[in-house]
Amino acid sequence: MFVKIIEKVDDYLQAIKMSCDILEEQGVIEKRYYNSIVDKIEEFGPYFCIADGVCMPHARPEDGAITEGLCVLKLDEPVDFMGKKVNVFFTLAAKDNESHLGFLRKIAEVCMNKEKFNKIIKSKNEKELMEVF
Repeated sequence: MFVKIIEKVDDYLQAIKMSCDILEEQGVIEKRYYNSIVDKIEEFGPYFCIADGVCMPHARPEDGAITEGLCVLKLDEPVDFMGKKVNVFFTLAAKDNESHLGFLRKIAEVCMNKEKFNKIIKSKNEKELMEVF
């Protein structure tokens, strides 16, 4: 798992690109994975938005996932994602249909626990953010 906190981005695609770049640098995904995510957004809209302020961009394993991985990108200033305000991006990659289930459980646990989620929102550095998980 990789975490990053930044102040703001110009648009939601920049946030997704940043998180994909981190996953790519770590050998989790291929470059084409980002393009697959963008294609999914163009086809289905903002269905990645899973809770208030949270989205979980991802693509299929065959779209360029090398192994499982998760990048948590927190924005201090929310960005508009097709009408939804988002400041936490859980960019997920999985090499198959089962390997990411642990990450999904952890994301659900954090998003459903108000105290943990508020810690994410209030995190001022990567260490604080990582401690939530």
